[in-house]
Amino acid sequence: MLTSDAPVRRPRVLDARPAAASTLGPAWLHGPPRPARVAAAFDLAAYLLPTDEGEHEVLPLLAPGALVLPGGLRLGSAHDLHGLRLRAGTEVIVGQGRVVAPGGSLAVRRTWRPAPTPVSVPSPAAGSARRTRLSQLVRSLPGLADDLPPALLEALPRLLTPTGPAALVGLGPGLTPAGDDVLCGALLGLRATGDEPARARLEERLAPLLHRTTALSATLLRHAALGYAVPPVVDLLRAWHDGLADDPRLRRHAEDVVAVGHTSGAALLLGLDAVLHHAIPTPKEGPS
Repeated sequence: MLTSDAPVRRPRVLDARPAAASTLGPAWLHGPPRPARVAAAFDLAAYLLPTDEGEHEVLPLLAPGALVLPGGLRLGSAHDLHGLRLRAGTEVIVGQGRVVAPGGSLAVRRTWRPAPTPVSVPSPAAGSARRTRLSQLVRSLPGLADDLPPALLEALPRLLTPTGPAALVGLGPGLTPAGDDVLCGALLGLRATGDEPARARLEERLAPLLHRTTALSATLLRHAALGYAVPPVVDLLRAWHDGLADDPRLRRHAEDVVAVGHTSGAALLLGLDAVLHHAIPTPKEGPS
């Protein structure tokens, strides 16, 4: 195992496995070499975090077939990832576009640009109808809230209030707590519906709270505030933006989102729905 104090033998550049860096990836990937550790490791992905205090931007290493996180470093094959011999807690050296690990190294050879969530600002009447149809679709998906913490469902109606984010940040277990996934869905939904003032307010309320959740989740929340998410969510909002609100393909996209993680996709959709429902004008009662 590498340690931050032990010298690191740098494999020759020709030995390094090629990788593609996201334009949204952390700046420390390209800065001076520094020690980092593996926060979590799976068959198709690993997440790196600097050991320095004050740096909380995660660098995901993504093999083909992994869920493509917006700021990830994409590898050519699962073999490239497995060859690094990474386990949770393993120490590596990252910097100058390279990752040096116990089993080898990666070198950034190219970049890739994640697709942002589209922005839609239709006329009030058309926008209300489209948001209503998407909200109805989300609410028709079976078992959406079955595995989510009761405290999350209780906090959901207060999502866009001044105290709502504090009740949701870090709520739930795992690398991406469900409360954070709800907040990601809300940020993305506010962008998609063109409500920039509400999106900016939510981002401002979240900023001082991110230390309360995992580094990976905080990274994804920052990306969501900028309009970036995993492909199934972007595909859903792009299809809706393109006017497929009554098309069966939109439902398939929504089902793809539900399939993300154990509860992440469902929580994202609940956050999106809360925003859609908030944006749908309540019909005014006629004169009594």
